[in-house]
Amino acid sequence: MARDDELHYVTTIIQFNLPNLRSSLNTTIELLIGKQSSVMPRVVQPGGKSGKIRVRYKPRRKLAIIAAVQRLMEEEKLSLVKASEMAQVHYSLISKWTKESDILRNAIKSKKKSRHTGPSGQLQPVQDQLLRFIFEQREMGMPINILMIVLYASTISTLFSGKSIKARCSAVRRFVAQHSLVYRMGTHESQRHPEEVKEEASDFLSEMRKMVVGPHRDQRFIINMDQTPVYFSMSPSKTLDIIGRKTIHVRKSTNDTKRATVAATITASGHVLPAMVVFKGAKNGRIATSEFQNYPSEHFYACQKNAWMDEGVMLLWAELILKPYIDSAPDHVIPLLILDSYRCHMMSSVVHAIQEMGVEVTHIPGGCTSLCQPVDVGFNKPFKSHIRQDWESWMLFEGLVHGTTSAPTREEVAGWIAKAFRHMQGNSIVKNAWLKTDYEWFNVDY
Repeated sequence: MARDDELHYVTTIIQFNLPNLRSSLNTTIELLIGKQSSVMPRVVQPGGKSGKIRVRYKPRRKLAIIAAVQRLMEEEKLSLVKASEMAQVHYSLISKWTKESDILRNAIKSKKKSRHTGPSGQLQPVQDQLLRFIFEQREMGMPINILMIVLYASTISTLFSGKSIKARCSAVRRFVAQHSLVYRMGTHESQRHPEEVKEEASDFLSEMRKMVVGPHRDQRFIINMDQTPVYFSMSPSKTLDIIGRKTIHVRKSTNDTKRATVAATITASGHVLPAMVVFKGAKNGRIATSEFQNYPSEHFYACQKNAWMDEGVMLLWAELILKPYIDSAPDHVIPLLILDSYRCHMMSSVVHAIQEMGVEVTHIPGGCTSLCQPVDVGFNKPFKSHIRQDWESWMLFEGLVHGTTSAPTREEVAGWIAKAFRHMQGNSIVKNAWLKTDYEWFNVDY
């Protein structure tokens, strides 16, 4: 306890609030003040119509008031109520602060401005269950994020599940911050810097802007296709863990490298064509003959020995997806297909087959995909985010079998892809993907 604070507080009471203090009390105060009597007291300005203001007492000042009241009680033989009245603090607060004196001293040591921790959170009733869930998953090496905690908390608390998703996410963020949980990166990967290919990409876009305008073009038939991998296990590279922990263990499934390839096709008008999903397997093997019939029928499926887009799959995509769509183009319109410089996109057999359909083909220069290709710039990320949400929900409730991780089935992955495509259909995200690649002609009406 700081003696100067006690003396300062008592001096303020004497000079401003207790003009009728008894002479015996004055003698006691003088002994306390000694040579400190010349210190300028703190002036408290009155507030409100009543002349009273709400005072916030810091921990150090609370201890000083407690000491002053105890001295009055001991030396003047006053009751707690009377001594509290002289200090102009309600006796109930003195009793409360006395019980909390150890906490107040600790607050001074930790340099906290306030001891109050705020109102209890929405997750307070299920706090122990949530913490147990988080630490059990981390002990097994499973990555944990905000959404997984939201999903789990919604299953164990009906009151919490009734709130909006925004409110639930906010509550969980406050919860993890309160318990010193932060996202920790396991690894970090970077790609080629866009500045290295910026000039080449700018030249390509300048030419493209000339190609996409004119009476022979229609935004519905300006098409971009690209393929992207979809992994059966989508373990993130970061997880919630305790601040300061040096080793961040993230357990991997034995099926982490198992994947499918999805060919996504979008138009400048914002339309999303059916997907071509390529699984690993023989072209006419068991998967193709017995499983595909159970997959969502609005999309198309193929097998390739490495689950890649090759010449055969590209020709199949052109025949099953591209051709039926461009058949609806008006006679005066010449469809334009934009592809990147991936090997199978540039094969003469593929380009020739597409051109025979009446489609003009142009290729994005190598290394410029991240700047010039709408599917890569604005479609793939939100598309995969939808799939990841389904995977996380599945992993939370079905992915752990006998303490080990298992991969979802091909049919489940196909269902997630179909669901994600339904979310993307008619979404402004698709149109914005073209805007992000600086196609300035986009808002021109034809």
